[in-house]
Amino acid sequence: MEKVTIPDFLESNQQQWDEEYKSNAWDYLSDITEYARYSVVYGYIRKFIGTEGILDMGCGTGILFDMLLDSEKQGYTGIDLSQEAIKVASAKSSLNQFHCGDINYYVPAKKYDVIVFNESLHYVPNTPQKLLDYSNYLTPHGVIISSLYSHKNKEDLAYMMIENKVTEMDQCKDFEVMDKVSVFNHHAELKWYVHLLKRKHTDL
Repeated sequence: MEKVTIPDFLESNQQQWDEEYKSNAWDYLSDITEYARYSVVYGYIRKFIGTEGILDMGCGTGILFDMLLDSEKQGYTGIDLSQEAIKVASAKSSLNQFHCGDINYYVPAKKYDVIVFNESLHYVPNTPQKLLDYSNYLTPHGVIISSLYSHKNKEDLAYMMIENKVTEMDQCKDFEVMDKVSVFNHHAELKWYVHLLKRKHTDL
């Protein structure tokens, strides 16, 4: 029997994302069924945010931004591959806070207290290295928050891919797992893994 190769990441492109946002394929992210995982992510943000703010990688239409207090929005930067998503998100702020960018190539312009990967690590190869690269843009006490959706179908290759990424984060020698939460929505039967990570070296 031929061995099945589990992918390290999902491939995507800007055109694909723009078409999906135009067709409202991602509108469900605003549903109440998603609220619990956003609440966990936001809870961690409230705990660790300082004067340098938040970098939201994979911000979409700014759903996380909507949850922030006005004072927390001041230091926020949202990045997404989709121009359509950024167009919607940008209408929520009079400041130039939302930008189109690829998570695999984007270089932050400053350091942040919190970097959020909200359902976006699916699209990066070599997760530990990517997290390490971004951790160079954390303040000395800064943290990384990751949320990863776990597919219902355990035979799906995407399910195994996420399980592998979770294991990589759990075992990554460069980071301390400060907290790890599994969020399960019983109504929709949806599950997410939320990690709170801190780089072990503070001489950033």
